Amino acid sequence: MIDFRSWLVLGRVSNLSTVWSNALCAWVLGGGRDLQTLSFLMLGFSLLYLAGMYLNDFYDLDFDKKYRPERPIPAGKVKRSHVLVATITMFILGSLCMYLSHPDTLLYGLMLVGLIVLYTIIHKRTAAGVPVMAACRLAIYLAVGAACTTGITPTIWGAGLIMFFYVLGITALARNESNSVKVSAAGSAFLVCPLIAVIYVAGPPYNPTFPLYLLLLALWMALTFSKARATGQLIVGKTIGPLLAGICLMDLAILSSMHLVAVPILGTILGFFVIAIIAQKRIPAT
Repeated sequence: MIDFRSWLVLGRVSNLSTVWSNALCAWVLGGGRDLQTLSFLMLGFSLLYLAGMYLNDFYDLDFDKKYRPERPIPAGKVKRSHVLVATITMFILGSLCMYLSHPDTLLYGLMLVGLIVLYTIIHKRTAAGVPVMAACRLAIYLAVGAACTTGITPTIWGAGLIMFFYVLGITALARNESNSVKVSAAGSAFLVCPLIAVIYVAGPPYNPTFPLYLLLLALWMALTFSKARATGQLIVGKTIGPLLAGICLMDLAILSSMHLVAVPILGTILGFFVIAIIAQKRIPAT
C-alpha cells in the first residue's frame, strides 16, 4: 500500500503554492491572457519542483541517514528505487508541460532541470549551491516570460532578480538551520536587498496601496524572526518555512510596485500564502 503522506513529505509539497505564486506573478507581468497556457506552466513547474525534491533526498541518503533519519527514505517508508523512477518520470512530464505551454519555454524548462540537478550535487559540498537554488526561482520567471506574447521583458527580469535575492537570503540562512544561535550575515542582508529594490521599482509616484503590501511583507518577516527567538535564542530553522511562505507576499509587493494588483490576483496570491502556512503545519517545509 502506498504511503501517500511519506511521498508528500518527500516532495515538501507545503512549499508548492509558492511556485504557483511565482508563475502567476510572472504571468501578470508578461501580460498573459491564455489560462490554458498558464495551467500547463503551473503543472510543469509543480512536476519539476517535486522531481527536484525527490532527487534531493535520493542523492542525500547518506547524509540523511546520519543527520535526518526521520526522512522517508532512510526511515524505510519509501523505497529509494521508486524515488528514482518517480524523479525521472516527473522531469520528463514537467519538461513536456513546458513545451506544451509554448515551444520557446522548453529551453528554460531544461535550464531549470539543469539547475536543479546541479544544486542537488553541490549544495552539501559548497556554498555555491546557494545562488544555484535562487537561480531556480529566477528561471521560473524567465520560463513564463518566454510563454508570454511580450517575451522576456526587463520587467520580468527585474522581478525575477528581486525574487532571486530573496530566495538567496533564505537559502543562505537555511545552511545554518541546525544552528540555534549563529545567523548568516549574508542571508540577512540578502533578505533586506529585495525590500529596497521593490521600493525603488515602485516609484515615485507610488501606488497608494503599495505601502500596505510592503508593510505586510515586512511585518511577516519581523514576526517570523520574533517567533523564532521566543526562547531567548534565535532558532534559525524556525525561520525557513515562514520565510518561504513569504515568497507569495514578495510577489504581491512586486506586482503592487508595478500597479498590477487586481482583486482576483490579490485573492489568489493571498490564497497561495495561506495554503503554504496551513500546509507547513502538516508537512515539513524543509
